[in-house]
Amino acid sequence: SAADGANESLWRMNRHRLSIEQWRDSVLAATGELDLTGGKSLELDDAKNLRRTVHARVSRLKLNDLLMQFDYPDANVHAEKRSATTTPTQKLFLLNSPFMRARAQAFATRVTTDASESDVASIQRAYQLLYGRPADNTETAAALAFLRKPAAGETTRWQQYAHALLMANEMLYVD
Repeated sequence: SAADGANESLWRMNRHRLSIEQWRDSVLAATGELDLTGGKSLELDDAKNLRRTVHARVSRLKLNDLLMQFDYPDANVHAEKRSATTTPTQKLFLLNSPFMRARAQAFATRVTTDASESDVASIQRAYQLLYGRPADNTETAAALAFLRKPAAGETTRWQQYAHALLMANEMLYVD
């Protein structure tokens, strides 16, 4: 990187943002829920729809809220390329989305299935599944501090932690 910091020689891939379809499919794959079967188009809001996003029904009358929040183009007009916005409402949408809460629960279950395994091992597995890398010491310490606090409300600390990991920018961008 010292010789070509601007990547003019294209020695590495530039960072890019995933489309909403790629991101949703990545979340489903990480939780172990991605259904690769084909078939009839389903609504994205259907809780049973765990199929690839490309198979979802797209309405020309009312675009799905998830697609609309993440720059899916208007189905009524031709678009040369998508815009890529970053807004607070995107994260708020994910924070309150029933889809994301269900994925967080599934992911927490996936990484904590072995009760004899330590929290550190579960944290490392979560990072490997989501980001393809181990958690560093700072991330592990922060996770352990969070997980050791008492749970409040209906969700467990692991579900809350999984939700935060799934919403992180590292899931939305490919370096």
